[in-house]
Amino acid sequence: MVFRRFYLQVIIRVLLILVNCLWLAIEMDAPPNIYTLIVLGSVLIIQVLLLIRYVNRTNRELSRFFVSLQDQDSSFSLVPGDRTGSFRELAQVINETRQLIQDTRIDKEKQYRYLQFIISHIDIGLLSFKPDGEVVHYNRAAQQLLDINELRLLKTLNTLHPGFEKTLRTLKPGQSKILTITQKAVQFPLLIKMTEFLFDNESLKLISLQDLQTELDEQELISWKRLIRALNHEVMNSLTPIRTLSHAIDRSLMEIPPEKIEGGVFNDIQSNTRLIEQRSTSLMDFVRKYRDIARIDEIAKDTIDLKKIIDEVTGIFRDDFKKKYIQCKVTIEPMGLLLNGDGNLLKQVLINLIKNAIEALQDIKNREIDISAFIQDNQVSIIIRDYGRGIPSEHLDDIFTPFFSTKKDGSGIGLSFSKHIIRLHGGTMSVWSQPGQGTTVTLKFPLIG
Repeated sequence: MVFRRFYLQVIIRVLLILVNCLWLAIEMDAPPNIYTLIVLGSVLIIQVLLLIRYVNRTNRELSRFFVSLQDQDSSFSLVPGDRTGSFRELAQVINETRQLIQDTRIDKEKQYRYLQFIISHIDIGLLSFKPDGEVVHYNRAAQQLLDINELRLLKTLNTLHPGFEKTLRTLKPGQSKILTITQKAVQFPLLIKMTEFLFDNESLKLISLQDLQTELDEQELISWKRLIRALNHEVMNSLTPIRTLSHAIDRSLMEIPPEKIEGGVFNDIQSNTRLIEQRSTSLMDFVRKYRDIARIDEIAKDTIDLKKIIDEVTGIFRDDFKKKYIQCKVTIEPMGLLLNGDGNLLKQVLINLIKNAIEALQDIKNREIDISAFIQDNQVSIIIRDYGRGIPSEHLDDIFTPFFSTKKDGSGIGLSFSKHIIRLHGGTMSVWSQPGQGTTVTLKFPLIG
């Protein structure tokens, strides 16, 4: 149907040319009439030219159409010169084919953008590379985990961990490995898994990167909450009757005449009883504090002006800074930096950290605390740094553990409570410390918007 008109037109034109040729041959056999020969020759030439033009017209339009496809231009449309001519059906088929190709490309682009959106927003880092070490693709999570802005070759990763490139190259499909990498003076375990696939007839390796520290912290927090609930139940059940009995003994002693009991024995019984009651009360208060921490599962988030929060917290310690000759330097860039969180809880976290920094500066000549807030890697960072004694390396892994403290009178609540609050804000808390060089605490929060 599409080419029937074309066939008929070509056949008719060829027949007319044959008739014209036959007529011209007959005229040349008879006594020639110059005028007739000129007319017949002219008509023959015109017919041949029209036939060539007619055929080339189709070739030209088809050539334009296929060139547009080759140049990935699906907007080309074939418009026939006549609406009822022999090219109408051909133009219609070509235009329908063009529209189909255009729709297919649009669907492909939609799928590609959808896939890109998903890959860029998942928390697991993804990285693909060729056998020669050329990196083909990596998502935003991989950039953040590896602390890179641009990655073209795998060997660049050797700066994070010696032999990182070799590890990625030697991994087999389905195999996984854990590496400890260092990022901004902070070490954390990274789980690496590999799979292999063919893309455009080329073998590619796809690596998934997952920060195990976040998962471990989450599981550790859940375990500590369960432990604290169990301790709260068992300890409180045991301490309550002890406290009640000691109070009852003390009350009974008050009703007994002192002369019936030797004076020294009476005083010892009374002081020991009251000491038991005091220690029981102190232990109950200690357990209640941890119970309160374990119960905080949600926070009331609001827009917070970081400068206002930091100024209020540093104002609380103004007298301490003055008495102990401590210089506190605050830097906020940009001014008006906002954070989405619970202002009261964040104040408590900052109070705990600054209090620790002040205590670390005892017997130190360079008594200085630096507090800075800024935007980096699409995150809001708050850094509290002191130049004090520092934390021994053997204690660094335990500082966030509940009940652990390097202070004689410490409860071990401060840092574990602070880290819990930061995690509820969707942020992270890390500590770098070196004996004799001081301690740096880094808080990172999601950027608003």
